[in-house]
Amino acid sequence: MRKINKLSVFVIVYAILISAWFASWLVVGDSNWWLTLLNRIVPYLFIPIPLFPILIIRSRQLKLIIVLLLPLLIFGSLYHPYLFPKPGQVRERKSELNVMTYNVLFSNQDYERVANVILTYHPDLVALQEVQPEMMSALIERLAGEYPYFLMETENSYGTTAVFSRYAFSESSVLDLDADRPAVVVKTKINSQEITFVAIHLLAYNLWWTKLKDIPATVMERTVNQNRQASIVLNQIADEEGIIIVGCDCNSYETSGSYRIFDQVVDNSAWNVGWLLWGDNLPGSKQDLSLQHIDYVWYKDGITPTGVYKITDDGGSDHLPVLAIFEIN
Repeated sequence: MRKINKLSVFVIVYAILISAWFASWLVVGDSNWWLTLLNRIVPYLFIPIPLFPILIIRSRQLKLIIVLLLPLLIFGSLYHPYLFPKPGQVRERKSELNVMTYNVLFSNQDYERVANVILTYHPDLVALQEVQPEMMSALIERLAGEYPYFLMETENSYGTTAVFSRYAFSESSVLDLDADRPAVVVKTKINSQEITFVAIHLLAYNLWWTKLKDIPATVMERTVNQNRQASIVLNQIADEEGIIIVGCDCNSYETSGSYRIFDQVVDNSAWNVGWLLWGDNLPGSKQDLSLQHIDYVWYKDGITPTGVYKITDDGGSDHLPVLAIFEIN
């Protein structure tokens, strides 16, 4: 009886704590440092859920299953596109738009591998992060045949953002984000559709370089900066006509404040595609079914994502390139 009581208490307390976190996330979000850190490990909070039913059945406390429904529903509401498969879509290749976002790693000197990744999957638009001038020069030369249009923002010691395109720019600019690296914003036209394309790299937390006593202040400072960067980008592009696409190393997960800011204006392609039962799986790639992301292809208006893939060849980077395939409506 004592073991059964302990299990009951444990399950009930767990359900209360998960519900309290969820309510805090909905209402408070990233407004204090410890919640921000907690919000970065959310999937791990649900690890006990598969274990509880086994213990409950063995202890014959079947009513406790009802208590577990609330945490299970919360988990499902956060991650259901990646949990429940749906039929794949037949792609209209003639109206496809392929977009890649790729953090190439500032210290990466394997320029040929990076170029080969891009040329292998031949996206129409490429957003790069952490590009150094030497890599940019090598890519301009190597990609010239297919990607004659490009723009790199101001140099940064840890690499910067850049765009490559198979289509000419009608406008291009560098957008100051008031922290770390600026963003690159270009406009082009594909299949008679006006497209605004943005490459951005939000400020990273990098807490492993932070003294323990400085973590609370550092977390709050970088959260504020991330949120401001996201707001600046969206204020710039929200009223643009036509299709909007953002390739982002956002350095923040789906439970972050900056994600919420983006989500008010643009849609997360991986979330909207989810887990497809079948489809045209690209060689050397896998469906992007991660519960947490930092690399996103956001979009708005005029296009529908039909597949989002992680390219398994990292090209010497510490990130996998992400390729989003859209149908132009």
